[in-house]
Amino acid sequence: MFTPDQGLKQSDVDRFHAQFGFNEIPDKSKRTILRILVHVIKEPMFSLLLLAALVYVVIGSLEDALLLGVFIALSIGITVYQENKSEKAIQALKDLSSPRALVIRDGEIKRIAGKDVVIGDLLILEEGDRISADAKLLRSNDLLVDESLLTGESDSVEKKMGDLIFSGSLVVRGGGTATVQSIGTHTELGKIGKSLLEIQDPNSPLQNEIKALIKRFSILGISLSILVCLTYGFLYNQWLDGVLSGISLTMALLPEEFTLVLMVFMALGVWRISRQHVLTRKTSVIETLGSITALCVDKTGTLTLNQMSLQAIASPQQILYFSDSATLDQQAKEILSYSILASEEEPFDPMEKAFTESTITLHQDHFTLYQDYEIAHEYSFTPDLPAMAHVWGHTKNPEDYLIAMKGSPEVVMSLCDLSESQKLIITKQIHEMASQGLRLLGVAKCSYRKTNGRWPQTLHDISFEWLGLVGLKDPLRNEVPASIQQCHEAGIQVIMITGDHAITAKAIARQAGIESNHILSGNEIDSLSDKALKDALDKVRVFVRIKPAQKLRLVQALQAKNQIVGMTGDGINDAPALKAAHVGISMGQRGTDVAREASSLVLLNDDFSSIVNAIRQGRQIHDNLQKAIIYIVAGHVPIAGAIFIPLLFGFPPLLYPIHILFLEMIIDPSCAIVFEAETPESNLMKQPPRDSNKKIFSFDNFLIGALQGFGLLVIVMAVYFLLIWNDHSQMYANTVAFGILVFGNLMLVMVSRSRRINIFKILKKPNPSQYWIMGIAISLFVGFTFLSFFKERFRFTELSIEMAVLILASVVIGMLWFELVKATFRQMPRFS
Repeated sequence: MFTPDQGLKQSDVDRFHAQFGFNEIPDKSKRTILRILVHVIKEPMFSLLLLAALVYVVIGSLEDALLLGVFIALSIGITVYQENKSEKAIQALKDLSSPRALVIRDGEIKRIAGKDVVIGDLLILEEGDRISADAKLLRSNDLLVDESLLTGESDSVEKKMGDLIFSGSLVVRGGGTATVQSIGTHTELGKIGKSLLEIQDPNSPLQNEIKALIKRFSILGISLSILVCLTYGFLYNQWLDGVLSGISLTMALLPEEFTLVLMVFMALGVWRISRQHVLTRKTSVIETLGSITALCVDKTGTLTLNQMSLQAIASPQQILYFSDSATLDQQAKEILSYSILASEEEPFDPMEKAFTESTITLHQDHFTLYQDYEIAHEYSFTPDLPAMAHVWGHTKNPEDYLIAMKGSPEVVMSLCDLSESQKLIITKQIHEMASQGLRLLGVAKCSYRKTNGRWPQTLHDISFEWLGLVGLKDPLRNEVPASIQQCHEAGIQVIMITGDHAITAKAIARQAGIESNHILSGNEIDSLSDKALKDALDKVRVFVRIKPAQKLRLVQALQAKNQIVGMTGDGINDAPALKAAHVGISMGQRGTDVAREASSLVLLNDDFSSIVNAIRQGRQIHDNLQKAIIYIVAGHVPIAGAIFIPLLFGFPPLLYPIHILFLEMIIDPSCAIVFEAETPESNLMKQPPRDSNKKIFSFDNFLIGALQGFGLLVIVMAVYFLLIWNDHSQMYANTVAFGILVFGNLMLVMVSRSRRINIFKILKKPNPSQYWIMGIAISLFVGFTFLSFFKERFRFTELSIEMAVLILASVVIGMLWFELVKATFRQMPRFS
């Protein structure tokens, strides 16, 4: 069971999960198979098909109705499968987007999903965490909690040992430990959780665009269908054919694939991006990823490994560079000791871990010297004063304390009484150590005697003695230079924003491949007007000593220059900049829950190359979505024309609902599976970012699809009429024309897989799903021309070699037309 040091055992965790369930509120929005089925059946397409089946029943053609019913069930099955696959992809990622919890189990500190917290868990609370369950405080260090989600009160609440803290609250300051009392629906948040389930995210611009598009096509389809029905009825007195042709035309013009494609692409896109170690919290961000023109990144942990190792200690007399076998003098030992004393007792920060590891190796007697001290008070790190201090009291001398402080060298220097000559020596040391890319911290101490029972309000009220500098090495990630080069080739500006010293930042920027001839500090930004800052962004790529508020100003300045901004961050105060950026990217390993909630993406491995991979994936998703849209338009044009044109010449309908359904069974999986799985174009990351104002269903894309589809329509109708005029039977002409439609559609799929390369190069690109669809479609078509039952229903005649040659020759002509349209548009700069 639970012990203060060890936490719960895993066996107890498993037992509690079985007994009490998981720490989550039931998600009523989750779509089960049944819900998906009901949703699919409500689609207009299937309503039209059911109406057609009813017409067949009324006229006594039960075989036609039965066959149509089988095809409807098959089509529904395919659609339900696709939607369920998308739903599973989303549900599999939801756990990652929930608040995380830091717990102690089996004596180890672990980060787990909030839903995995159980009653009795020992929570470790850190600044910026979202509390995952109701718990009782065992220890509190200057703990301040925002409970506004529960109470509506904006003022934060101070919490002390023995107080209750509640799920959903936010740790604003300080930290502590607590033992979990309630989880899931039994928490205070869980009791009001139903109202949270009612909140729905607004539609994205792309969703609104698709919705408006479907509405326009539906109006057009219904209007033309009524016209066709009335024309067949009044001119030819063929009301049955009129009704069936009207239904067929509505089906041909109803672009229900747009909704399916958008849903599948977005859901599976989220899943594919997660494979790049990036969690997508808002699916609408996928629309923006490919448009990013400026990428603002932190240095530590994003460009670097965030694996600190102590490399140097500078006392006022000398700089000591050392290895694991180095020997420290007394001054260096004191600096290292006070670095430890100014750190958390159980360090999580890589810098503080580096101090502990170095102390174990280089300064063993530290643990004996300070074994009788315990923390009495803390001064937290803040953006306005980037330094932290711990007040330590001796158990045997309760009135005498020592204070250890570490922080930005400039800030620590300002809090110490130093002469000009001392400042000059320290400044030279800073320059020498920083030029090697070391991250520097100043260390100071103070002896203090408590009076009036109160601690000084701020560090400014304490007189410190300067001890020295510590220099830590955080190596650049191996993949960063190549990734930044990819960004430059893709037309993306990479801007490094750091709280480090300018010299350190310049050294790292030089290694990473970021232009660093011009550097701006946070203080210099504050002195610039908005216009001057905008002008400076034309040449500055490195910003140093930046505070969170200045990050926000940088985002706004870039946006004022019409840049699409990606911004990384990890702290509470980074949230405004993350939220303001077009794409906010928070750190998953070291980031706070507040930063995660404000961001669109969460970087699970805090790795810069994962951001670049996500941008590439975003571009690929958008590029493939455009291909699918063009293909849908191209596929529907000949179908609609093949229904409408015979009417104008007084011929019987060429296509009935069952024909449309067969073609839809090619179009639907092709646009939702083949194009979604298509590999990226070779020059995808060598193109400039796409124009964010350009709609995916643009006139350009419509024109390409319409021209390709019109070419296939001309071929189909030309062959159809030539066969009729040359005394071939109606069934013969129908079989050949429909065969051209089927094979032409399959050829359209292949040609549309790339807008930049020809069919022969496309065939070298693997896409197994395409061949499955082709094989099934061809087998069914050929089979239906030989089986009597299907021949009658489809109005086919038996396929001959002559007919097959005519179909294939027509499709080859169609392929040449498709490629000609592609090549023509490819030559135009606006389409390239």
